[in-house]
Amino acid sequence: MLTRFRFLLFLGSLLAGSWPALLHADQPGQMPHGKIPEEPAASSFLLVASKQMPDPRFRKTVLVVTRHGNSGPIGVIVNRPQDIKLDEIFPDSPAAREFSLFFGGPAYPKQLSYLVRGGEAVAGALAISGSIYLAYDMTTLGELLDGKRAYKDLRVMHGLASWAPGQLEYEIKLGGWYVMPFDEAAIFDRPPAAMWQELYNRANSIVL
Repeated sequence: MLTRFRFLLFLGSLLAGSWPALLHADQPGQMPHGKIPEEPAASSFLLVASKQMPDPRFRKTVLVVTRHGNSGPIGVIVNRPQDIKLDEIFPDSPAAREFSLFFGGPAYPKQLSYLVRGGEAVAGALAISGSIYLAYDMTTLGELLDGKRAYKDLRVMHGLASWAPGQLEYEIKLGGWYVMPFDEAAIFDRPPAAMWQELYNRANSIVL
């Protein structure tokens, strides 16, 4: 609880004019509260912004998107690191200084989420693939940073992307996005600064 409170206070300094909203923590309704991770979603995929993307918040972005059950698609931007280290949120964790906080999307800007690859399954998470989970539990994140849980890779974001029914399909039809199969190597094994261009070139080569 203390860690989440510290995060809300810290993030308030990033969001101009959002101080009244700090009284309530945003939590996306699409996120399930299960005891074990759901089965990997066959519909987990990558969205790569095209050069025709009209929304400046998503220009040159790469998103991991998933659908689970009857909920709509939710996703996180994975190639926008900020000049903020996680030790500003988790000051008691020495390992936190090794991680940058990423901008994950404009929805729920105070919601912290993370992608974790490898190691133990994360309870209550969305299974993106057989080894990657999208989670938002702060206790588990603290355990990952403190070395109490094994993992291979970790990416922490604030904010999400979400769409109303039919909205994402419409944006894709208009040419704002390329849809690509989920590729964990592209997410975790490439520098974020090069990720969009690489995937954009790959998407265009497929189209052509």
